[in-house]
Amino acid sequence: MSGYKGLLCTHWGHWSELTYQTLDRQPLTGGQVRIRVRHAGVGFAVSLFVAGKYQRKPPLPFTPGTEVSGEVLEVGAGVSHVAVGDRVMAALDWGGFAEEVVTTASTVYPVPEGVPLTAAAALPVTYGTVGAALLWRAKLQPGETLLIHGAAGSLGMAAVHVARLLGARVIATASTEAKRAALLSNGAHHALPADAQALPSLVKALCPRGGVDVVFDPVGGDLFDASLRCAALHARLLVIGFAAGRIPQVPTNLVLVKNLAILGFNYGQYIGWGLTDERAIHEEDVREVLSTLTAAMAATDMPLPVTQHFPASQWLQAIDTTMSRRSVGKVVLDFEDIPTKGDTA
Repeated sequence: MSGYKGLLCTHWGHWSELTYQTLDRQPLTGGQVRIRVRHAGVGFAVSLFVAGKYQRKPPLPFTPGTEVSGEVLEVGAGVSHVAVGDRVMAALDWGGFAEEVVTTASTVYPVPEGVPLTAAAALPVTYGTVGAALLWRAKLQPGETLLIHGAAGSLGMAAVHVARLLGARVIATASTEAKRAALLSNGAHHALPADAQALPSLVKALCPRGGVDVVFDPVGGDLFDASLRCAALHARLLVIGFAAGRIPQVPTNLVLVKNLAILGFNYGQYIGWGLTDERAIHEEDVREVLSTLTAAMAATDMPLPVTQHFPASQWLQAIDTTMSRRSVGKVVLDFEDIPTKGDTA
């Protein structure tokens, strides 16, 4: 195959200016893997990538997309943990919104039987972020109460699933009644409106200790401010992102009085997206987290990711659904036909 279909960013601008076209096949070198992409996760960062505002600027032209699942087509010298034909998922620097991608082998992970590729596209970045944040940074314990903001989004829904696997009690926030219903059906013990003014009193009414033990916050803004008042003594607040647009300032008097821990978590540091590329240093730790989570899914101890699928030809609608926060769970682009109910394979 001399070429393949994919999205291309030729200049810094708005994501709607991407084009879907035939791309040249990329060379493969030692330590790399060529993947036939079946599914690619769509995240908020795509808008920053194509605008040239992300912390890493890909060389123009480039294909966006950082999270995929598919099969191995080819492996370079020195690659031994995956082989041609294996079902895999991968965390990418970029290149995922295409039928094929070449990437470093250190962030390619086997997908076990029992986990469909349709779901695996949401795992290497989204569930990797959540699993590492809750296990490594927050050290979430069975019986603790976790407050999750933006819980109907891809990170938030993953946090609900992982927290339940770890034995925590989950209080989730979301903006609409339909999203809160979806959270309850996916394991949240309580689902509350994302109302920063009302939230502290609602949360404290649910918590005998006067607040939650851990906060998972990919939203920031007013909800982070409210989280400080929702926190119990000795609580840990995970700062994951700022989807609300405002980066909050921390009143350190509350941190002092409540003995709080504010924990920043940048998963990109572990998969090569930091100021220096440390993916090889953290490869085994990341692989262990993803192996734990995929094994739990394969054993049905944890639900599969909640996903909303679009054919690759509908990439505009897929990205818009993510950016407008209309989705529940993870938006996924399909680079193959997915049989629907009633279809024959």
